[in-house]
Amino acid sequence: MAATVAAPSRGTNNSLIVGIVLAVVTFWLFAQTMLNVAPAIRADLQISESLSNIAVSITALFSGIFIVVAGGLADRFGRVKLTYVGLALSALGSLLIALSPAGTAFFLMTGRIIQGLSAACIMPATLALLKDSFDGKERQRAVSFCGSTGSVSSRSSSPWWP
Repeated sequence: MAATVAAPSRGTNNSLIVGIVLAVVTFWLFAQTMLNVAPAIRADLQISESLSNIAVSITALFSGIFIVVAGGLADRFGRVKLTYVGLALSALGSLLIALSPAGTAFFLMTGRIIQGLSAACIMPATLALLKDSFDGKERQRAVSFCGSTGSVSSRSSSPWWP
């Protein structure tokens, strides 16, 4: 039986993995910390608990709705471009949340929706970049590293962290 040899990477070094991981971590840290700060935001904006709860979950809703569409856009217009669009949307959503005036949840909800669109852009584009840039065991390592880093950053932003 012939030994199988992993195909080499396509000229990509570890800087691509680092960039993708930082993009994913940036999203998770900005979007997931909403769980920790929701009570403070609710008090500052003088909004109801139900609106606050919707603000926590609306990002995942919009991410889930548009992730397939964003994956197609990444294939059509470029994965790196869509990753940059996702990062810009993440910054815009965070800015809207930071500028939310008291007494209304409009900026908060709009910012969270934009963060969901950001996630829909970042996730499929970065995974496709990894798939295109690595083969064999290197691909497995890159995807595992990206997934575990996103998981750790999500866990560290959770209010149940010991």
